[in-house]
Parts: sequence; C-alpha cells; structure tokens
Amino acid sequence: MKNIKRTRFLGLTLLAAGMAVPAVAQLSKPRIIEFDAPGAGTGAGQGTYAVGANFGSLVTGYYLDAAGVNHGFIRESDGKVIVVDAPGAGASASQGTIAWAVLPDLTVTGYYIDANGVWHGFLRSPDGQFKTIDIPQAGAGAGQ
Repeated sequence: MKNIKRTRFLGLTLLAAGMAVPAVAQLSKPRIIEFDAPGAGTGAGQGTYAVGANFGSLVTGYYLDAAGVNHGFIRESDGKVIVVDAPGAGASASQGTIAWAVLPDLTVTGYYIDANGVWHGFLRSPDGQFKTIDIPQAGAGAGQ
C-alpha cells in the first residue's frame, strides 16, 4: 500500500512538473538579435561587442571604429543605440571607452583608457553624467 501511494505521489508530481515546463518555455522563448553599432569598423578585429544585458532588454558593450578606437554603447529594446564615450577617454587606437554593464535605469559601468594609456573606471548616470572611479593605490602609468 505504501508503494502505491508513493507511486501515485511521484506520478502526480511528474505530471504537474511536465505541465509547468511548456508554460514557462512559452513565456521566455530565447531569440538572437544581430546588430552593428553605428560607426563600428568593418576591418579585422573591429566591429560590435555585446558584453552585458539586463532583464529590461538593454544590451551594453563597445565597438571598435575604423581607427581602432573603443566606444561604449547601450542598445535599447527598440533598437536605438546610445553611444557612451567617457570624458577624458583617448581618441587613438586601443584607447577609448568600454561599457561593461547596464542597469534597468540606464546606469552604466565600465572603464576608459585615456591618451596616456591609463585605465579609469566610470559610472554613467541615466542623465548622461560621468563619474570617474580611480582607486588611490592603482597605478598611473600606461596599462595600469
């Protein structure tokens, strides 16, 4: 009798779980959206790199232009791309801005490389204001 009850319980549990899976799958069908940020280069190693996303369908990342300069971006769910270039970011090859993460309110974090090759963290508020984040013990030479 115990085995019959266990079997019924297990059968009902599996049945309930099996009914729930298709319902969840219908809610969140994954899809791939390809895009190129405006201004992205088309040469070797250039182009658009998505590195972060949030549940509000915002994507962030960076692109390399034809001169090899990094530019951060936010891509909104409607396809609009907002360029994120930190003040003080260098404008030569291997310099510029890398946007790394975006919150639902459009706050962006990342880093930029200045004209001297020094790296700095940043926080960009939803209204477009930048705050540089430099840790006092961090190096101040190129690549630091």
